[in-house]
Amino acid sequence: MKKHAPEVGQFMTHLPVEAERCETIADAIALMDEHRIHHLPVMNGTRLKGVVSLADILRLRAERRGEGDAAPLEDACRSDIFTVGPLTPVDDVARGFLQRGTDCAVVM
Repeated sequence: MKKHAPEVGQFMTHLPVEAERCETIADAIALMDEHRIHHLPVMNGTRLKGVVSLADILRLRAERRGEGDAAPLEDACRSDIFTVGPLTPVDDVARGFLQRGTDCAVVM
């Protein structure tokens, strides 16, 4: 008998920390440090605008040499969001990570 993979809803963060697109890179770094996370959903009001990772932030800071911390978060935000549902099997999410070259999914 084949076992079914657990669903992503069993492992997801139910109340994720979010940032508004107009917040600064410095604000995002503070949120990430405070909550010990490496990815933030970036919102435009109640609408998901994108996702930003610590790597995205570090890349932007390196490009802007000393001026990156004041930049709006949307400048580092990725809009190619990998979204899944809470009933999506974890195996499918892992395959999606490999296919998309990402390490983050937003559960909708």
